[in-house]
Amino acid sequence: MSLIICYYGKNGAVMGGDRRQVFFRGDEEKRKILEEKLYSGEIKSEEELYKLAEELNIKIIIEDSREKVRKISDSVIVGEVRSLGIDAKRRRVYATKGKCAIIDILNDTVTNEIIKEGFGIVVLGNKFLKRKAEEELKKTAKLFPMMTIQQVEDAIKEIFEKLKWHPTLSEVYDVCSVNKYEKNFEEVVKKDIESLFKYREELRKQLIDFGKVMTIVNKIVKNGEIGVIKDGKLHLYDDYIAIDKIDPNPKIFKVVDVEGNFKNGDIVVIENGDMKIKGTNEKVATEYIIVYK
Repeated sequence: MSLIICYYGKNGAVMGGDRRQVFFRGDEEKRKILEEKLYSGEIKSEEELYKLAEELNIKIIIEDSREKVRKISDSVIVGEVRSLGIDAKRRRVYATKGKCAIIDILNDTVTNEIIKEGFGIVVLGNKFLKRKAEEELKKTAKLFPMMTIQQVEDAIKEIFEKLKWHPTLSEVYDVCSVNKYEKNFEEVVKKDIESLFKYREELRKQLIDFGKVMTIVNKIVKNGEIGVIKDGKLHLYDDYIAIDKIDPNPKIFKVVDVEGNFKNGDIVVIENGDMKIKGTNEKVATEYIIVYK
């Protein structure tokens, strides 16, 4: 969905990027039809996009909250376009005064890296917006090296203003600039990509933990005979365990303390989430959570 415009030259570096993300849900073949019409420029507005999506029975979600360009330091800026599916595909452009790097990333692997020096323009985005931006840049980009950084910023902002009517572009956009040269440019780029990989690894762990927690939640016992009182404690049957908390790695028990009016030999049941002595209305309680084994 993105559009990123990057300039780098002897006077500094400027990068602009929109904030839009569009998510599609529905039949794959119909999604392809919608996306082709969207990226070709045939769809001219959000209203047309929603209308065609409804006709194709495709659910679309539009968000304008993702900042795609940012400053890493007072001498380096970065922008990213990405496609997230079974695989995460990213293209990043890094820029400093007189230098830029274009990095392709598949999941946690850098698949291609290009370093450019001197003066240049890099445009990333869907084919329609990219073509339109390049048409606009032909009018002014050759003058960028002779402009102040502020003038280059203004020129790039003007392009976003001209194109933000298109439904793949957000009305709000970000423009960052630097006017210093980063002598350790390649090292800064490397460290930033390493931080991305560390973030992805942490996110993976969090998702695994979340999956474990949801599995535990779904196994909480709501009904059934769960155990018997022996020596003043609840001894759970083979199909059940007790845990100390909802956590990816809880402590597990087969015998737990309980409170209430009971005697040895009483069978403990859970009825609609309430723990009771079978055949009576005597409630018992424990600090633990009873789940299926």
